[in-house]
Amino acid sequence: MTSISDVMNIKLSSELPPDPEFESGIRRAPDRGYNLTQSETVVALKNALRYVPDSLHERLAPEFLNELVTRGRIYGYRFRSQGRIKARSIDEYKGILEARAIQLMIDNNLDFDVALYPYELVTYGESGQVCQNWMQYQLIMKYLQTMDEEQTLAVNSGHPLGLFPSHRNAPRVISTNGLMVGMFDTPEMFRKASSLGVTNYGQALAPR
Repeated sequence: MTSISDVMNIKLSSELPPDPEFESGIRRAPDRGYNLTQSETVVALKNALRYVPDSLHERLAPEFLNELVTRGRIYGYRFRSQGRIKARSIDEYKGILEARAIQLMIDNNLDFDVALYPYELVTYGESGQVCQNWMQYQLIMKYLQTMDEEQTLAVNSGHPLGLFPSHRNAPRVISTNGLMVGMFDTPEMFRKASSLGVTNYGQALAPR
């Protein structure tokens, strides 16, 4: 059984992934608009850079800033798995059966033939994302590959909080999305929170 001290240390590799490649003819999400202040921009960059080792921050900060300014969001494109993402046979995934099934479902949602804007992790509904960025995707998959039958993965708007002790009959994943304090729950504030990287409109139920 994997201990909590082990699984909470799951991180992305310090090796920089290759430059992203985009296949022509694939639908892309529109520019969501950049309307953050300078201080808010710093927060957005910090929220994205927290997923990658410190050694990569200097290299990735300008890249993430460019994504934020030109796309309105930080997607971390270079952390997307190369090529086409498709649901594979369940036996090709790592981990316990339930975790392999969830990995399969996630990949199915990001299939070019299923997702509305696959490069931006949008399954459908124009803005319903599997998670906010590709760093979250990679970490979620790593957690699922690691979990055992007495652990539950908690995910908050695409952000994997970690694996927590539970029991065999508990949910393997508890995921919340789009949580906003009532007085700030407006379309404008939600767009800003999304740009900051602190919330996500989760809509990842595309069966095939």
